[in-house]
Order: sequence, then structure tokens, then C-alpha cells
Amino acid sequence: MTEQYFVGMDSETGGLDAKKTDILTLYMAITDEDFKVLDELDLKLKPNDRLPICESTALEINKIDIQKHLEDPNTITYAEAKIKITEFAKKYLKKRGRYSNLIPLGQNLNFDLNFLWEHIFTREEWDALFSYNYEDTKTAALFLKRCGWLPPDIGTLKSLVEFFNIPKRAAHEAKGDVHMCLDVYKSMLELMKSKKENGSSQDIVSLLESE
Repeated sequence: MTEQYFVGMDSETGGLDAKKTDILTLYMAITDEDFKVLDELDLKLKPNDRLPICESTALEINKIDIQKHLEDPNTITYAEAKIKITEFAKKYLKKRGRYSNLIPLGQNLNFDLNFLWEHIFTREEWDALFSYNYEDTKTAALFLKRCGWLPPDIGTLKSLVEFFNIPKRAAHEAKGDVHMCLDVYKSMLELMKSKKENGSSQDIVSLLESE
């Protein structure tokens, strides 16, 4: 059986629309199935041949000083990032046919993937490295709320961190958000396990069909 790894990931961007703004940072952490971090990649990013497009409201939230960001010698182009991410993934990649053992994990992960697919990878290139199945704590929270195991007002990463009493790290910073997300996901699994052991498990199929 192919060993599986989770790939916690998050990005900070210059806005909400991947077609109109740019991705500025990306953090990825590869973990084993017990969520022990085995490797990490922390990138500062810029477009290949132009200045990044950013909205002031986004920079106010993520606290990125775009001038310092561009002057930082550690800031690399999207083309360079593609090489680094590919090399990073291939150290752990073991495919069975078209199935990858690298499972992306994040909070509202579609947001980050859309930026990656728009600026760094084609969807086909990405799927050659990472599983097209992924784990999203936002989606998982919706399911747990339907089960009655989370309060109805829970859903953001901040609210999940507070609910599970997880140590807070720097919010709106890719690395801090990834590690909080990993802790949240682990806490969710522990919650589901405890409910099952206490006889509170529900028929998942019937829950989904009631949607």
C-alpha cells in the first residue's frame, strides 16, 4: 500500500480574484498520517516579468510591504517557484497509476489552488504531482455542523482554532495558517473518533442525501 502524506498549504495574495491579482507567498508542509511535519517549503513570490498586481485592502490584511517584498533577495519568480514545488513534491511522490499519495489539506483550499493554477501550474501539471482529492477544514466544518457536533456559527479558521482551544499563530501569514489548519484537522478527526466511540456516530450516507 502506498504511503500517504498530507500537504498542508496556504498562500497570501494580492486580492481575491486569481485572474486579476497575484499570489505573493506560499507555504507547504508535508506531514505523515499522524500530522508530524516531515518537510516544508516557504516561498516569497513575484511574477516572471512584471510587477505584481495587488489591492490595498489585501495588503492591509496580510501586512505584506510590497516594496520590501520585491527587494527581498529570497523572493523568487513564478517560474522558479514551479521548479522548487515540483522538486519538493517529487521527494515524497509515489503514484499508483494516475493516483498521487500527496493529499493537499487547507482551509478554503480552492482559493489557493485557483491562484496556483492561474499563475504557476496548469491544472494538468498540478494533478501529475498531487492528489485531485483533498481535505478542506472549511468543508469538514460544514459537515460537522450538520451532525450537530460544532456550533452553527463556527467555520472560519479563527473560530475553529478558538473552539478547539488550539495555540494561535500568526494569522494571515501562510505558515502560521497552515500549522493552525493542521491542528484543526487533527482535532476534527479526534472529535469524530470520540463521537463514534460514544455511540454518537450517524449514517454519513443519509446525512449527505439530506442535503
